[in-house]
Amino acid sequence: MENKPTSIKLQNFTTESGVLIPSINLSYQVFGQVLNAAPIVLVNHALTGNSQVIGENGWWNNLIGDNKTIDTNKYTILAFNVPGNGFDKTYIENYLDFTARDIARLFLEGIRFLKVKELFAIIGGSVGGGIAWEMVALEPKLAHNFFPIASDWKSTDWLIANCYLQEKILCNSSKPIEDARIHAMLCYRTPESFKEKFQRNSTESFESFQVESWLNHHGEQLQKRFQLSAYKMMNQLLKTIDITRGRTTFENIISEVDANIYIIGINSDLFFTANENRETYHEIKKFKHNVFYSEIESQHGHDAFLMEYDQLNNLLDVVFKNKKNKMKILKFGGKSLANGEGINKVLDIITDKKSKNENIAVVVSARGNATDELEDILTIAAKNGNYKPLVESFKSYQQDGYNVDLSKEFALLDKLFEGVSLIGDYSEKIKDQVLAQGEILSAKLITAVLQDKGIAARFADTRELLKTDSNFGDAQPLEQISKKNIISYFKENSDIINVITGFIGSNNLGDTTTLGRNGSNYTASLIANYVDAEELQNYTHVDGIYTANPDLVPDAKKIDRLSFNEANEIANFGTTILHAKTIIPLLEKNIPLRILNTFNHENQGTLITSKSNKEGIKTLSVLENVALVNLEGRGLLGKTGVDARIFRVMGDNDISVSIISQGSSERGIGLVVNSNQATKAMIELEKEFENDFYSKDVNKISITDDVSVISIIGQDLSTFHKPYTSLIKNKVVPILFNNTVTGKNVSLVVKKSQLSKALNVIHGEIFGVSKKINIAIFGHGLVGGTLINQILESAAAIEKRKDIKLNVFAIANSKNLLLNKNGVSPNWKNEIQTNGFSYTIDDVIAFANENNLENLIAIDNTASAEFVENYVTLAENSFDLISSNKVANTLSYKFYKDLRKVLAENQKNYLYETNVGAGLPLIDTIKLLHLSGENITKIKGVFSGTLSYLFNNFSAKDVPFSEILKEAIDNGYTEPDPREDLCGNDVGRKLLILARELDLQNEFDEINIQNLIPEHLREGNVTDFLTKLKEFDPIYTKIKEEQEPNHVLRYIGELSGDLQNDKGNLEVKLVSVLSDTALGGLKGSDSFFEIYTESYGDRPIVIQGAGAGSAVTARGVFGDLLRLSDKG
Repeated sequence: MENKPTSIKLQNFTTESGVLIPSINLSYQVFGQVLNAAPIVLVNHALTGNSQVIGENGWWNNLIGDNKTIDTNKYTILAFNVPGNGFDKTYIENYLDFTARDIARLFLEGIRFLKVKELFAIIGGSVGGGIAWEMVALEPKLAHNFFPIASDWKSTDWLIANCYLQEKILCNSSKPIEDARIHAMLCYRTPESFKEKFQRNSTESFESFQVESWLNHHGEQLQKRFQLSAYKMMNQLLKTIDITRGRTTFENIISEVDANIYIIGINSDLFFTANENRETYHEIKKFKHNVFYSEIESQHGHDAFLMEYDQLNNLLDVVFKNKKNKMKILKFGGKSLANGEGINKVLDIITDKKSKNENIAVVVSARGNATDELEDILTIAAKNGNYKPLVESFKSYQQDGYNVDLSKEFALLDKLFEGVSLIGDYSEKIKDQVLAQGEILSAKLITAVLQDKGIAARFADTRELLKTDSNFGDAQPLEQISKKNIISYFKENSDIINVITGFIGSNNLGDTTTLGRNGSNYTASLIANYVDAEELQNYTHVDGIYTANPDLVPDAKKIDRLSFNEANEIANFGTTILHAKTIIPLLEKNIPLRILNTFNHENQGTLITSKSNKEGIKTLSVLENVALVNLEGRGLLGKTGVDARIFRVMGDNDISVSIISQGSSERGIGLVVNSNQATKAMIELEKEFENDFYSKDVNKISITDDVSVISIIGQDLSTFHKPYTSLIKNKVVPILFNNTVTGKNVSLVVKKSQLSKALNVIHGEIFGVSKKINIAIFGHGLVGGTLINQILESAAAIEKRKDIKLNVFAIANSKNLLLNKNGVSPNWKNEIQTNGFSYTIDDVIAFANENNLENLIAIDNTASAEFVENYVTLAENSFDLISSNKVANTLSYKFYKDLRKVLAENQKNYLYETNVGAGLPLIDTIKLLHLSGENITKIKGVFSGTLSYLFNNFSAKDVPFSEILKEAIDNGYTEPDPREDLCGNDVGRKLLILARELDLQNEFDEINIQNLIPEHLREGNVTDFLTKLKEFDPIYTKIKEEQEPNHVLRYIGELSGDLQNDKGNLEVKLVSVLSDTALGGLKGSDSFFEIYTESYGDRPIVIQGAGAGSAVTARGVFGDLLRLSDKG
C-alpha cells in the first residue's frame, strides 16, 4: 500500500513577523509502527528533502527501516514536510514572512493535532537540525533524546552570507535552481572531496572538466524535482535559525530542556563547522550534564551526514542500540591480576564471556604491585644499592610457575637496571621504559595462558597503536593518529580476543611513554571511544562506587547508578577508582562504564551512564597526602592582583592546587596542595611576597601538615547546615571550607586524625543510612539495667522507624567497665562480670576517640555525687549528657551554672526529665512556659511516688501507718533504707531542680523540709530501724485523727513567693487537703503537679501520672535519649 502524505489544515497561524495566515497546509508521513503505539522518532528533513524518509525514494534508507539502526519494528517514524517545500504540491510565495522558528511552531501544532504527548527522539540534519533546535527550545519537555546533525542552534555569519548569495542567484539568474544548486554544492562538499572524486579529469570530449559536468548534472536534476518557491523558502529558513532571537539567554533556554542532547558534527563541514559544534557542546556542558558530542570524520563536508552511514549508524546506536554484538572493553587492574585467586578469576571471566560469544577486548594493568616494585628497584639501583634480589623476586612473582617465555622483557630490565646502577641516576624516559614492562609482562602472560586454554588470543602492544607526545611520565595521546591506528588494528584483528597493554604508548620516534596516573583505565577508555564500544567494564577489587570508602565508613552503601557528570566530579575530588581523564572519552560517545568486582562476579557493580537514578548527594570522596599552605596578612585586604600572583607562582612551579579558600577579615588565603609540594609552595610564595613581609602586608606563610580533604559530591550548600552542625557537635571543626561555583559540591579540610570521625558523621547525616548514636551507660541497677534492656529490645524497630541506630558501646558500674564498639550483647550482665575491667572516665573517652565514635551520649543512672564530677570532662570530650541522677542539678548554684557554661561552650546538651517526675513531661513543660515568657507564680504537688503511695493508702485505709510502710518496703517502692524517702530530702532536691529551671538561685540548705522520721529513729543502721516501724503509728494516727472531716494527708513540695526575684520560697511538708480535690483524690503511687501561672490565674496546669518505678524512670530516660538523638 502506497504511503502518501496526510494533510492537516491549520487555521489562523501568525508568523514571527506578524503576518496572519488564515489557513496553512501541513503534511506528514508515518512509517513503522502505528502512531502512539510505539516510541515516536520525529525526523526533520534537510533543505531539498521531504517527509519520504524511507521507501523507494527514501533519503535515509540506510539508517531507518526493518532491522536498521532506527528499527521500524520498534519505533514509529514521523516526518513533516516543511510547508512550501512542494512535496505535497503546496507552495508558498511569500517566503520572507517565515523563519525557522515558525516552521518549528507549525511542526509542534501538528504534533498536538496528532495527540502525541512525547517523542522518544527528534533527529534533524542541516536545516532540519536547526528546526529541531527551535522545537526543543519551544517545548523543552517534549523529547527524551535530541540529535542535531551537521547543524547548530544559530546560523553563523558565514552561513548567512552564503544564503544571501543563494537568494541573489534564485532571484536574478535565468536558471535560478540550477545555478543556485551549483553554488550550493561548493559549500556542501570540500576541496579534498572534489580532488578525490575528479583528479582534474576532463570529459571524454575534452569540452569541459568532469567537475563541471558533475555540477551541471546536479543542477539539472534538482530543476526537475524542485520548485523555485520551495528553494527560496528553505534558503530563508536556513539563514534564520536562532533559538535566542527575541528570547532570553542560550543558557536559560537550554537549561530547561530535559532531553539528552547528542550533537553530531562533521570535521570538514563548511556550513556548520565542527569548531562551532564543539563550542556549543562545551557551553552546554557548563550547566547541563546530559549533553554529548560526536564527530563524523569525512572529507566530504556538509553532505557527509547523507554519505557516511557507517559512522552515523554507530553514533545513533548509542541511543537506539540496534547494532548486534558490539565490542565490550574489559579492563583488569593490578589486584585483579595478582597471583592466585585474582588471575584465576580473570581467566574465568574472559572464558565465560567467550563461551557466550561476547565480542570483547581486554586491557590489562601490571600484575600485583609490579609498578611500585619496579619504581622501588629503580630508586635503589640509582643509589647503587643491592637491587638484584628484588629483581629476582620480581621475576619469580611475574613468572609464577607459568610456562610463558618472558625472557626478553626480563633481559631488558636487567640491562636497564644495570645502566642506572652504573650511572647513579635515570631519566623520565628510562623510567617509562622500565615501568612499561609491567604491563607488557602482564599482557603477554594473560595471552599465553588463554592460548593454552584453547582460546584464540593475541598480544597487542599499545606502543604500536597509541601515539603520544614526549612528556614522559604523563604523556598525552595524539588523537587523530592513535584513533586511526586502533580502528585499523581492530578491523584486521576482530576475530580474536586482543589482550592489550594499558598505561603505555610511544612518541613519534618510537620511544616508550606512559600515560600517568590511572593510565591503564585511560587506555581502556580511549580504545572504547575509538571503536565505539558498547560498554567499558572496569574490573577492580571492590563491588563498585560507594557512598564513602567502606574501609573508613562501615555503613557506606554501593551506588547502583551514576551519571557521567557525577562520576567526573567524584573523579576530580579524589576517588581512587575513577579519574577524570578516564571519564571524558566515554562521555564524548556516551559509552557506559561499569565498575565491577573481579572477586564477586555475580555483583552488578556501579553503572555510569548519561543519567543517574536521582538527583542529590552521591558520595564522599577523600584526598589524602595533602597539606594546607596558609598566607595571612591584613595589609592584603583590598589590594588587587594578590590572587593572580599566588596562582602565577603555583603555575610557574608546576604546583597543582586542588582547593583554594579565602577569608576577608584577616585576608587569609588557604591553598591545598600535594604534601610533597607544600614546602616548595611556601618557599616560592615567600620569595614572591618578600617585599610584602617588609611592609607588614603579609604576616606569615605557613604549612599545616597532616590534613585531609573531604568532598561531598552533589551537596547543595543550602542544605549543608545539618552535617556541618553535626561536625561541630562532634568536635570536628573544619580548617578550611570551599564550595564549587554551581553550589553542588562542598569540600572540607580536616585534621587527618579526625578524618574517619568526620566521614562517619557526615555520612550518617546525609545518606539514606541510619544515624548512629553511640551510648555509654553508667550505672546498671534497677533503672540502668531496665534502660539497657529497653534499648536493646527496641533498637531494631527504632532504626526501621526513625533511621536512628542506637549503639550501646559502654556499660559501667562503680568498679567495672564493658566496651564494644559495635554494641554490647543481650548477655551484657555476664560479660561485664567476666570481661569488665577497672577504669577511669578517661578510658571511656579514649576508646571513643580511638574508634572514631560519633554522636556520643553519656547516661548517668547512678545516684553518685562522685560520678557527677565527670560531667564537665565528658562534655568537653563531645559527649551529650542524660541523667536520672538528681545530684548534679542540686549541688551548689555555682556548680549548676559552671556546668551549663561548659555545655554551651562545647555545644552539648544535658537532659534530665526524670529528675523530678520520672516519666512525666514536667521539666519540659516548665521550660517551655518559662522560655515563652509566661510568669509562673507557684508550683506545688506530690513529688514522691513512694510517699504518694504511703499517704494515699494510709488516708484511705483504717490500718496503722507502719503496716502501709512495711507493705511499701516489701513491694520495693522505697529505697533500701526507707529513711532516704521519709526524710524529705529527695522531694527537696526535686523542688530545687524546678526552682532552678525558673532561674532562681536557691541553695539546698534554704529549703524548709519537714522530716517525717521521729528524731530518735533518724540515726542508726537500717536493720534496727526496720524493727521499730511501729513507733510511727501513734504519731501518724494522731495526725490523721485530728484532721477535719473529708480530709486526707498528702506530702507535698511547694515553690512560692515572688518568682521574678533571685530566690523563691521552697517548702516540703505534710498537709491535710479536702478529699474531693484533685490533690485529695490521688491514688496509688501517682505523682501530681500543679503549675500556677499569671495567665491561667487560679486554674493550674495539672500533670499527673506514675511517678515512681524503675520501668517508668527508665522509659523516661529512654525518651530523653530519643529526643536527643533526633535533635543531634
